[in-house]
Amino acid sequence: MQKKLIALAVAGLMSAPAFAQSNVTIYGLVDFGYVYTGDSARSGVKSRNAIDAGNSAGNRLGFKGTEDLGNGLKASFVYESAVRGDANDNGLWGSTGSRQSYVALSGNFGTVALGRQYAPQYTLASAVDAFSRGTVATIANVYIHESRLDNLAAYVSPNWSGFSFVTAYTNSAAGDEGIHNDFGNQSTSSDARAWAISPSYKNGPVYVALNVHQIRVNASDATTKVWDLGGTYDLGVVKLGAIYGVRDVSDSVKHKQWGLTAVVPVGAAGKIQASYLHRKSDWDAAISDAKVSQWGIGYQHELSKRTAIYTAFSDINNKGSAKDLGPGAGYIGTAQTSSISGNYQRGFTVGLRHSF
Repeated sequence: MQKKLIALAVAGLMSAPAFAQSNVTIYGLVDFGYVYTGDSARSGVKSRNAIDAGNSAGNRLGFKGTEDLGNGLKASFVYESAVRGDANDNGLWGSTGSRQSYVALSGNFGTVALGRQYAPQYTLASAVDAFSRGTVATIANVYIHESRLDNLAAYVSPNWSGFSFVTAYTNSAAGDEGIHNDFGNQSTSSDARAWAISPSYKNGPVYVALNVHQIRVNASDATTKVWDLGGTYDLGVVKLGAIYGVRDVSDSVKHKQWGLTAVVPVGAAGKIQASYLHRKSDWDAAISDAKVSQWGIGYQHELSKRTAIYTAFSDINNKGSAKDLGPGAGYIGTAQTSSISGNYQRGFTVGLRHSF
């Protein structure tokens, strides 16, 4: 009820026609916790201790709404911004619409959405990850994958007894954290074209998905070809997950990566999380090949439907000169050519998350 009252107040600041056209909901998430990282490239020192925001899930403030157009048609929108909270700075954290920002039309034909949206690969990686792509043990520390893509036109099919598929295309994908360029780093200096298709099956305890996509960086014409296959199976006493993928970048590097995950319920409100991730990167002659692996373990306890406490530990083992930045590095997990003092990075976090 309070959300609706706030939404009405916000809508009152808009024009009268806009107020009349849709139901607007305000939502968000606030997450803070203690984080320790050993040999963290982000800090530039041997270890780092801090109170950080968005440890298990990104802090955000969002607006969403729907309108029934009749004849089975429905219009909807999402406008979601990252909100840091632990510091006063700009960049991605403070940009409006920096997370998702799109408008969509749905009907018996499925859904067509336009704007800044999650890549299908992100959806697969998040579904398999025991830590839901959060904490110092996130799959993103090792398994290279896209996040949100700018200017994306996406089509989501209807659900046919558990089967569905997503297709997407953008001619201008590079945002603050959208894609990876030919050296595996986040691309912000040059734009790119990307297409993706991802069929999936989700029914009862079974989830399986395939992702295939291709990215061409406009400035260098480097092409990245990617495919991933993953899924989960919920046995009740444990939910098991697995993912395997290949990322082939023209004239640069070929990554082969995989992961195994498990989530064990503890009572009605708790769960133990565990994962093991591995990536082998075959670089060109200028950079030696590299291997990286990570194991992580954690626990999350729901205090209510909207509030949870969590803790997690991770250990990353690097072999070769192209090392991972490690937990807490502030990047989508990817091999880097920058120097790190040791072969191991470790991370620990404990925190509190609340959604509204």
